[in-house]
Amino acid sequence: MGPRSANDSKTGGLGTRRGIAWSVSAIDERMTSAHLIGISGSLRAGSLNTALLREAFGDLPDGVTAEIVPIADIPLYNADDVSSGSKPAPVAALRSRVDGADGIVFATPEYNWSVTGAMKNAIDWLSLGPDSPLDFKPAAIIGAGGGSGTARSQKHLRDILSHNSLCIVADPQVMVARAAQRFDGTDLLDDGVRAELKTMVARLVEVVERSRSVGRVDAAGSVLVVGSEEPRLDIAVRGVVEHGHRTLTAFAPVDAERILERRSVAAVAVDLHLGEIALATVRAAVGDTPIVEFDDPTVAGQLVDDALRFGVGSK
Repeated sequence: MGPRSANDSKTGGLGTRRGIAWSVSAIDERMTSAHLIGISGSLRAGSLNTALLREAFGDLPDGVTAEIVPIADIPLYNADDVSSGSKPAPVAALRSRVDGADGIVFATPEYNWSVTGAMKNAIDWLSLGPDSPLDFKPAAIIGAGGGSGTARSQKHLRDILSHNSLCIVADPQVMVARAAQRFDGTDLLDDGVRAELKTMVARLVEVVERSRSVGRVDAAGSVLVVGSEEPRLDIAVRGVVEHGHRTLTAFAPVDAERILERRSVAAVAVDLHLGEIALATVRAAVGDTPIVEFDDPTVAGQLVDDALRFGVGSK
């Protein structure tokens, strides 16, 4: 994946959202306190991803505090260590700090096209049990790396975190490509990246505020997102995830039919760009499952959330 913009990050429209969400400017006006934590998947002292976290937390909105939580002392996950119901002291401390945070920023390097072992190990410990502090937690993902700016790592991390239905900020996607050229040591030189980090934090606080105000919907199943254009489908999926819902995807009506037959599906979101014949096939296959149809993929998440929360949409 090549450069995305002048600073190699991907920014979406951040204007007023539909339904129960707010705009960034509205959140700034009604801000309450929020505490964020950062978790870096790199353990080295000179990590650019940890430096990116420090930069993200360097200029916070009023009422927002933040700290970076180290994971270097977290032992490798071993089920024998939890068989008695207790957990190693460093793990218990990490879970407590995550539980007490209002939101998390994950900074993920890219090792072998995926997340680091340290990051995955920490998440394995955090995700355990019905009392997991990750469940429905507002979060954002950033990364600094090579040509793709950790794009593959960020995608894999989203998939991993979906297990606990985290509400992950859809945009901006802060993917800092050619990172070595954008830092002097561990000091960020790129004002464009700095601006995107500030926007990302504001969006995360928006998700925190929304989560506090409306509570969570623990849907019985995943949301099936159907569309034929991958970029549009990706935008829609990120929006659904931001509202705390797990997703399944289908690029063709036959795939949607198979998923509906075999999987537990709480709602279906269909891209109107799919075409009339394909749309008719999907509509016929959903049965009693709530279905919403979108032309603008940036509002798909809100439409789905309204359908699951308030019964808004088609049946």
